[in-house]
Amino acid sequence: MRGLFMWDSRAAASGRIEYGPLPPRSVWGLRCQFYLQWIHLPVGLAVVAVASLVANGGGPSLFGGKSLPKDPYGDSVFLSRRQYLLEPNGTPEQWQERAGFALRRAIVQGDPAISLPVSAYRGLGLEGLDELARPLGWRLHREGLRFATVVLKPC
Repeated sequence: MRGLFMWDSRAAASGRIEYGPLPPRSVWGLRCQFYLQWIHLPVGLAVVAVASLVANGGGPSLFGGKSLPKDPYGDSVFLSRRQYLLEPNGTPEQWQERAGFALRRAIVQGDPAISLPVSAYRGLGLEGLDELARPLGWRLHREGLRFATVVLKPC
């Protein structure tokens, strides 16, 4: 079974989780997500705008708030062109840059625990993410690993 963690028959027999880089996503799946998002984008924007007005009673928009660092790989659920190119062909250095942006952005938000999606660290792996987070005062919370996200806690 292959999923968030790389399992093989030896790992399943030993009960061991591999913490190295994860396999890349399928090119077909990436293409579908990238092109179909442009169909869903106008509908999604209309829903978010209406929800923002309803939630704030017509007051200031939800899009204001804290000034967070801009992630060049994209800050939303939509797949940016840069993330689209990174997924199948990214180098470890590019994945380290991607994970660094996502990590710094999450730290600025000030939460007591950080959750990062697998799209932020896929090519870096959990060990690489842990090494990247330690100088920033965070560590991988191994007991908090969930499907498609990883949790980091302050050291």
